[in-house]
Amino acid sequence: MNNYSYDRDLEALLAAPTQQRSRSVGSTRFITLTYVNLMGAVALFALLETLLFAIVGKEALLNLLASTGGRVLGFGTLALCVGGPWLANQILQNSESRGAQYGVLAFYSVMYAILFVPILTIAQNFCETAIIFQAIGLTVSIFAALSAAVFLTRANFSFLRTGLIFMGIASLVLIVVALIFGFELGIWFSVAMIILMCLYVLYDTSNLIHECGDGDDIVASIALFGSLMTLFFYILRLLIALNRR
Repeated sequence: MNNYSYDRDLEALLAAPTQQRSRSVGSTRFITLTYVNLMGAVALFALLETLLFAIVGKEALLNLLASTGGRVLGFGTLALCVGGPWLANQILQNSESRGAQYGVLAFYSVMYAILFVPILTIAQNFCETAIIFQAIGLTVSIFAALSAAVFLTRANFSFLRTGLIFMGIASLVLIVVALIFGFELGIWFSVAMIILMCLYVLYDTSNLIHECGDGDDIVASIALFGSLMTLFFYILRLLIALNRR
């Protein structure tokens, strides 16, 4: 579930041949479209999760997870986290079509809907359902506060890129090692990942102002969506751990 996997190399994506246009970096229209796309992706994710739990049921999903096995499920999730974004980036880098880019954004919503099934199932079966709404509230509050800080200060966080890549790789290696040797990544790992995702939000939002321009709204919204959803995942994971102690 590591956000670095969703390749933040916007420079490479933006350098790919696109429509011949005069890009207005950080324009109001571009930023508005980016957040409209982001809200659409979140709405699709919420709709898919609602339908899934309504149709299948939380007890059936819990039985399915129990029969699958934690390690198998973990490696399957990891494969989807790495392979899905790789495929999406291949499409983004080789397509000029906005339709294809919207397809990638929709794919991310579906991918996260699948990835969230285990943790939402655990939250609903072993904790109070209210914990999910607490995680949503915290995620939205943190995301909004960090975004506002960037827009108000106009700070450029592009210097974080190299550090984020290395921290992302380190977290991925740690997850793989934990899966192989069967040890639990505890509360402090969730805290560290929340901090990492907060840095990603700062970086992605900064790119809206200083790096991206008209026509880049879909790519930018994909980056923000990955940061937002991964932040939500680890906040929910932390609350579940604290609630079950």
